[in-house]
Amino acid sequence: MREPCPIFFFVILFSMKKNIGGMSTKKFFGLVRGRNARNAAALDARINKACGAELTVVSCDSSGFSRKTHEHGIIEFMDNMVKCHDALEKIVARHGGVTLSDKADNLMLVFDEPAAAVACSIEMHRWLKKRNRTVPERKKYNICVGIHHGPLLRFADDAYGPAVNVAFKLGEDVAAKDELVVSGQVNEVIKKMFRTDYAKHTTIGGITFDVYKVKYR
Repeated sequence: MREPCPIFFFVILFSMKKNIGGMSTKKFFGLVRGRNARNAAALDARINKACGAELTVVSCDSSGFSRKTHEHGIIEFMDNMVKCHDALEKIVARHGGVTLSDKADNLMLVFDEPAAAVACSIEMHRWLKKRNRTVPERKKYNICVGIHHGPLLRFADDAYGPAVNVAFKLGEDVAAKDELVVSGQVNEVIKKMFRTDYAKHTTIGGITFDVYKVKYR
């Protein structure tokens, strides 16, 4: 059982290129503040036209945060995390990903479709596994990955929506250390390209679906 880690995670968004999310979150929240019963329909249509998309979201949650920060300190953990994330971003770029956000403790990137998202996630896991064999315990870094496909609002600097919420919960609450789990929607797309095993039936945020583990070792 891995330690809960509500803070240190990063989300990777794999998206359709036709919607580049030109609206900033600052502009979005400005529009929302002026939303009322009279203009809601028109404003919602405007926002959905500019930012609505169906994306594959990958949530990678770090493992062992509480224990490692207690044993080695927050600065040591952050130093290790940032260097690992820098390397993981290069892997994402090789798979055609584009960084949407690279704030301190998370990464958000966009890509085209689920298969590329899964392939990228597998390479990230394998890179970390290889690296961890060569470093002392305090420098080892592991992630728990969850992937879901669905609707969201993609902005120039962030993204919100059901796809993000479900993927995050899969990565944080369902996937264990070094695991890669996907929703049934994603499994339908990738099952002929990757080995997957049925894991469980779950409900997240009112959405009920099957969860599958991707076998990558």
